[in-house]
Amino acid sequence: MLKKYFKLIKNTYVEWMKNNPFEQSAVIAYYTLFSLPSLLVIVITIAGYFYGRDAVQDRITSEISTFIGEGTAEAIETMISNAFLEGGSVFTILFGIGMLLFGATGAFFQLKKAMNRVWGVRPKKENFKRILLDRAISLGMILVIGFMLLVSLVISAVIQGLGNYLQSFAPEITSAALSVFNFLISYIFIGFLFAGVFKLLPDIKISWRVTFIGASITTLLFLIGEFLIGFYFGKSDPTSVYGGASSVILILLWVFYSCIIMLFGAEFTVQFALFKGYNIQPNSLAEPAERQEMEELKEKEKEIKKKRKKLRELETDGPGEHAEENQPS
Repeated sequence: MLKKYFKLIKNTYVEWMKNNPFEQSAVIAYYTLFSLPSLLVIVITIAGYFYGRDAVQDRITSEISTFIGEGTAEAIETMISNAFLEGGSVFTILFGIGMLLFGATGAFFQLKKAMNRVWGVRPKKENFKRILLDRAISLGMILVIGFMLLVSLVISAVIQGLGNYLQSFAPEITSAALSVFNFLISYIFIGFLFAGVFKLLPDIKISWRVTFIGASITTLLFLIGEFLIGFYFGKSDPTSVYGGASSVILILLWVFYSCIIMLFGAEFTVQFALFKGYNIQPNSLAEPAERQEMEELKEKEKEIKKKRKKLRELETDGPGEHAEENQPS
């Protein structure tokens, strides 16, 4: 049994490396840097409508500071404040909303491509209608994040209120219980987020059972990885040489390392599904990547044949009728 699971982990690592996770993570991190203000504005607007903008923004800033430090969290808070649309004409507001939506979906758009690559599928057609659909799915993911954040805030508030009530009876036990509950909330929140990414973004048909199993393992790896990343940033300070740009570099590094972990978790989900024999197929909008790769190979083979034929014709014709004119006298 252990040998089978060792083979599962080995296959996960081998296939993960084949998909160039470092390159994919770098691309996603780049797009996330530009999408982050718009994405957070939409999430805060959704959750803040019910819970209050300041409370939601403080919660997000607090969570970010836990992972990558207070300085970077303050920089992100400034981004959020500058990105909010306040005042201006109707055209300016509508244009601004359009840019917010386009910017916020950029990171998920790239993440969708990475997920398709992990699952070995490609879209059948790349046209304007398909791009709009992908953007709509990305926007749906943002709405899901906003709803989940709202639920986690309500649950945290309830637990905090209950903890304050029980604090006078057993302060030490209450403090430990609150830490456990907060960890469970974070685990569930991140787990549902990964489940949404694995289920909604790639162009595949997959059961929720496989999705939640993979998301649970990915969440565990993610939390362990985030702890190690935070420890590494706290001890080595890799951005100290960048001066004023250190906050931006830290965001890029944080997203980069997080994406590497997430892509490994996604690959583990694929290999686990194959290991258990679950039926996973492309949806109606996609097809196996091998099919398009074979077509591309055929096209390349045709091009090579044409080049070879042209090269033979040149060799047969010789240097040409103007060769003597180019000879030195």
